[in-house]
Amino acid sequence: MITVAITDDHVMVVEGIKTMLKQVDDIKITSCHHSVKDTINSIHNQLPNVLLLDINLPDGNGIQLCKQLKEKYQNLKIIAISNYEDLAFIKQIMKNGASGYLLKNTDKNELVKAIKTVMTNDIFLPEKLKRELLNDSLGKPANSSFFLPVLTRREKEVLDLIIKEHTTDEIASKLFITSKTVEAHRSNLIQKLGVKNVAGLVRVALEKGLV
Repeated sequence: MITVAITDDHVMVVEGIKTMLKQVDDIKITSCHHSVKDTINSIHNQLPNVLLLDINLPDGNGIQLCKQLKEKYQNLKIIAISNYEDLAFIKQIMKNGASGYLLKNTDKNELVKAIKTVMTNDIFLPEKLKRELLNDSLGKPANSSFFLPVLTRREKEVLDLIIKEHTTDEIASKLFITSKTVEAHRSNLIQKLGVKNVAGLVRVALEKGLV
């Protein structure tokens, strides 16, 4: 029996995965989590074989959480689940220890295949993403209409610390600047990247490999 946990803050996604796996005899969902904090605090109570991990969570991002969990639970297999096909996301979370990457519009057969594949210590990626990664490794440009803004050195430093979940005061202390200056840099970053808040800032920065 393969035990599976889910970390995703969208109820419909969690229920959809539950429905797809309900009739699979050799896979059992043992727990569901809805945030970084919840996952860290609870997953050890019933450590699963596989964790289906959303990249965007309300209190952090799955890419950093993946690294944290793999450092503590080396045998845990993590499959990232996301709406984004961006190669920067995929490469970063695989670098942090994930064994697979699935898009949220996956079907039951692919989901089951992914879970069983990572349990054999293999990597699972949908065929489309495999081709895109291969093209990327061969230097073929990926299609993108996203304009990459030019960030200053200081903006990159602030962005990097935001992604690592440091507070405004912690960033100010590390960079030897005032909290007000940090807030100004964050406001500039939000404007440059065309997002509404810090969560959007983190998503776009990771998606586009800005740090």
